[in-house]
Amino acid sequence: MKSFFHGLLAAILVAATAASAQTATPHKSALILIEYQNDWMAVTGGINAQFKDRKQFEDSVANSKQVLAEARRRHMEVIFVTMTLEPSYKVLGQAKFGLRAAMPQYKSFLGKQAEFFPGFEPAANEYVIRERTGSSAFAGTSLDSYLRNNHIEDIYLTGYALRQCVESTLRHAHDLGYNTHVIYDASAAFTREQQTSFLSDIVPFYGKALTTMDFLKAPMLTSE
Repeated sequence: MKSFFHGLLAAILVAATAASAQTATPHKSALILIEYQNDWMAVTGGINAQFKDRKQFEDSVANSKQVLAEARRRHMEVIFVTMTLEPSYKVLGQAKFGLRAAMPQYKSFLGKQAEFFPGFEPAANEYVIRERTGSSAFAGTSLDSYLRNNHIEDIYLTGYALRQCVESTLRHAHDLGYNTHVIYDASAAFTREQQTSFLSDIVPFYGKALTTMDFLKAPMLTSE
């Protein structure tokens, strides 16, 4: 009987050690790429011109490529969040102001403009969210269910634009209980002032700011 309990205790300790190790592995983390679509990223995109700080935008594209490659190398969950709309924009309603009013004016996220920008096409095993209608990646989507069903606690955000959809997702993720990191130089705001304000006034309350280099050098992705 004593040997049985010793064996059971040993099994429990092994399982606990394995579970503890798992919480600090990339398999508990996800990279969420927001709106890597032609409308934002192609020079012919309808809203690309909103990026007044062109260097910040161009750096964000180059950095995003590095981040995506590293996430894939680490076998992290990779999730692409898109916006794809119909010409009627009926799902947005008859908005008087805000993004829901602006998107029909700019004819945003229709046809080829809603396609993935070259170099940011999802791999076969990567999750793509297409049903989104709000600025947050969680708004009206399966993102929260996907993250919870796959036991993901830490999320890393990149994308466009920093003060709109990335910020909305950051706030939403915080309130849902996720450890949220923003790789801010793999994202872009319209101006340098917007980026500076985001880092000083927004991120400290909802998550953690990282650079691309921070992400690339991190030995293990945890919430520490």
